[in-house]
Amino acid sequence: MFKKLSVAFSLVLAASLAFSVHANEVKTIEWTDLMPEDDLQALMAMPEVAHDYSQPSPFEENYNGEVPAAQAWQQILQSAKVKPEFNNVKVKIPGFIVPLEFDADQNVTSFFLVPYFGACIHVPPPPPNQIIYVSGASNLRADMIYSPFWIIGTITTESMSHDLANAAYSMKADKVEEYTW
Repeated sequence: MFKKLSVAFSLVLAASLAFSVHANEVKTIEWTDLMPEDDLQALMAMPEVAHDYSQPSPFEENYNGEVPAAQAWQQILQSAKVKPEFNNVKVKIPGFIVPLEFDADQNVTSFFLVPYFGACIHVPPPPPNQIIYVSGASNLRADMIYSPFWIIGTITTESMSHDLANAAYSMKADKVEEYTW
């Protein structure tokens, strides 16, 4: 009887440890992974941008022509659609930091993570489903924002709105490390 109980206990313990290890796995993702398939397909179907500045561009916000690509482009730029399978998943994603809040020592404590440098500051923001609101950062100096970083933490489909932009995803940072390739 004791032997059976011991074996059963060992199996339960092994299963618990296996589940615990699996639950702590970090999934490395790319920005396009966060886009629902229809948004990604619409983006991939966009025509090449012509750099003929003598004509109004269908990709400008105030364009009033009838080019269907302009309407599709505006829908992509405003999309806040998320992929529910990324709710409460531990991920690692590279990106650039747009500071939102600082501590008393001027370290960045919360920020938008964006896929390219200058987003939300020098150029219009990416679509909300390409912006992640990140909280819980520590020891991230404000002068470090010109470099890309890997952010590791649990992502959720919780949206966040700010004067700079809207984020369709949020993340609690476990670790912030400089991006290396």
